[in-house]
Amino acid sequence: MTDDTRTRLVRTARALIHGSSFTDVGIGDVCREAGVHRGSLYHFFPSKDALGLAVIDANRELLDALLDESFGSEAPPLERIDSFIRGFAGMLTAARDRMGSVPGCPIGNLALELSGQPGEARNRIAEILTAWERYFRDAIAEAALRGDIPAGVDPDAAALRALAFLQGITLMAKAHDRPTLIAEARTAIRILIETPTT
Repeated sequence: MTDDTRTRLVRTARALIHGSSFTDVGIGDVCREAGVHRGSLYHFFPSKDALGLAVIDANRELLDALLDESFGSEAPPLERIDSFIRGFAGMLTAARDRMGSVPGCPIGNLALELSGQPGEARNRIAEILTAWERYFRDAIAEAALRGDIPAGVDPDAAALRALAFLQGITLMAKAHDRPTLIAEARTAIRILIETPTT
C-alpha cells in the first residue's frame, strides 16, 4: 500500500510539473491531486526538493526505456538515432493529446528551470543528458566505422550537436505547439551528425 501511495505521489507531481513548472507546483497541489495528506507525502519525501528528485528519476526511467528500445535494436546506427527521434516525437505528441499542448522535454524543462541552482537536481539532470550523449556518440562512432558518415567526424562533438539541436527544436515545438517539428528534425540532425569537425 505504501508503495502505491509513493508511486501515486510521484506520478501526480510529475504530471503537474510537466504541465506547469517545478516552481509553480506546491506540496499542497500534489497532495490535493493525489488524494493524500501532507503527512503521508512527508513520510516519503522530507522536502519538495526530494520529491523533485523522484520526478527527475521517473522522467529518466521513461526516457531510458525509449533510448534502450531505439538504440538496442539491430538496425544500422543512424537508423537507431532516427528511431529515437520518431519515438521522442511520438511521446510528446501523445502528451499533447493528453494535456492539450506540447509540454516539452521532461528533462529539458527541468534543466532550464533547475540547472542554475546548486544541489542534487542539477547534478542528476547533467548525468541524464550525459547518458543521452553517450547513446548518440556510440551510434555515431559505429556509423563512422561502417563508413556511413564522412571521415573526420568527431563522434563526441557530433553527439553534442545533435542532442543540443534536438533539445532546441523541442523547445520550439513547445513554443509553437507543433510536435511535428521534432519528427521533421531528422534531416537536420543527420546533417549535424555528418558534418566533419573542423
